[in-house]
Amino acid sequence: MADTTQALLAGELVPSGQLVTFTLDGVEFGLDIDRVQEITHRSDVTPVPGSPSFILGVINLRGLIIPVIDSRVRFHLAPQEPTSKTRIIVLRLASGPTGLQVDSVAEVVRLEDHALRETPPLVAGIRAEYLAGMVTVGNRLITLIHLEKLLDSSELSRRAELEELSMEGSFGGNEGTEEEIEADGRPFVTFRLGTESFGIALQQVEEIVELPTVTKVPDAPDYVLGVICLRDQVMPLIDLSEILSIEQGEGGRRRDMVVLLSFGSARIGVVVDEIQEILRVQDDQMLPPPQTLSEAEREHLEGILLLPGRMVSLINVLKIITGDDQEKIAAMGQGLGLGDARTQETHPSLELVAFRLGPESYGLRLHEVREIIMVGQITPVPRAPHFVDGVLNLRGEVMPVVDLRTRFGLERVEATSISRILITSIGGVFTGLVVDAVDEVRPVELHRFGPPPSVTAVGANRYIEKVARLDNGMIFLLELQQLLTDAETEQLQGLQGRRTTANRTGEP
Repeated sequence: MADTTQALLAGELVPSGQLVTFTLDGVEFGLDIDRVQEITHRSDVTPVPGSPSFILGVINLRGLIIPVIDSRVRFHLAPQEPTSKTRIIVLRLASGPTGLQVDSVAEVVRLEDHALRETPPLVAGIRAEYLAGMVTVGNRLITLIHLEKLLDSSELSRRAELEELSMEGSFGGNEGTEEEIEADGRPFVTFRLGTESFGIALQQVEEIVELPTVTKVPDAPDYVLGVICLRDQVMPLIDLSEILSIEQGEGGRRRDMVVLLSFGSARIGVVVDEIQEILRVQDDQMLPPPQTLSEAEREHLEGILLLPGRMVSLINVLKIITGDDQEKIAAMGQGLGLGDARTQETHPSLELVAFRLGPESYGLRLHEVREIIMVGQITPVPRAPHFVDGVLNLRGEVMPVVDLRTRFGLERVEATSISRILITSIGGVFTGLVVDAVDEVRPVELHRFGPPPSVTAVGANRYIEKVARLDNGMIFLLELQQLLTDAETEQLQGLQGRRTTANRTGEP
């Protein structure tokens, strides 16, 4: 894995330079947007008898029969019932269009750093054979999926079988070939504003990101909410609801996402309530703008798309903004004292896994963390040290679990939905460390590190090697091998050995 990864650049795996990101168990993954045909809500999936366990069934996408892979089953994660955020990503694989069901689709992001990092074993339960490497986007590390590994050669040979079985079932017949489906189709990002749906041509979209902090600016048009900063670039944020006079639905507006567009030499953000899907639209699917609209309204409307249960207005945002306002908007962000990140001096950095305990942030070196998992079943062990919760069985490997809150003198608390266990090696013993939450994996420049303070809010002083002073706080770097004394390490080795023997002999 290491040699292959080091020999590749992200540009080879992501030639478009844009990623569609999605989540599984709260972990972020990425796919080259050019390999994504569509993103759609989870529609009716027809099961196919005799298909592999990870195949949910097939869907009929405008006459094309497409098998759907359950990514959780394929990647050996615990099954989960679909939610309102569940999506099916239709991928272009060598075998033909294939659906991948994921927990949620997060964003469309543009790569700036094309260096590819080796994938560390941080993703609980997901085998390295499916992972192609990791890339950085801002402070985030996104894991790239090796698409061609989703189906191996023996499974590919069954694809025709799946399609034939589904054709004999409820679908009747195929109404078009893949080439016919693709012909003249243009991808659109669809989103919700209030109770209405709109779409923007994907070629105009640079990124789709979560709504960051908004800074108000004086003398801006009414529909400009302010400016946002994304990776040291400042851009205006437009409220389309104000321009298009969209009424809020019940419960008020939920402005969660921002669609970033090129605006001449500048960029603008368009705030939307919710990203719905990415669809390929053929010309004959689009209805012309209604004649009841004014000439100006028809000019920025490319057409109307009728989907089951809703109508999507396909718009050109850049034509909605009037000429008088275009200069003002293009000038926003100038002179705000933020330089281009590409021109700033780079410094050597240390990759950290940052996590929280109580009120403070701590970090471990990335290479020290073998895996990050959710808190699952922990079996208590009699006469274990007070800071040991018990042992867990991680895919057949038994290891002790240390509660860091107790180790640092904090009150023991019940695990929450954001609590995590860091799997690491202490004194040669693979050990789980229970923490309140894992914040991120991030590089920290070496010049930000200094000696630790004489006292912290908790009793962790003797375990702290250095402190990183950041713009928004501090991260205490732990000296991992100091967490346990030699005697305590021997105790954990004994626990691990006894528990392994008990498991083999069937003892409780």
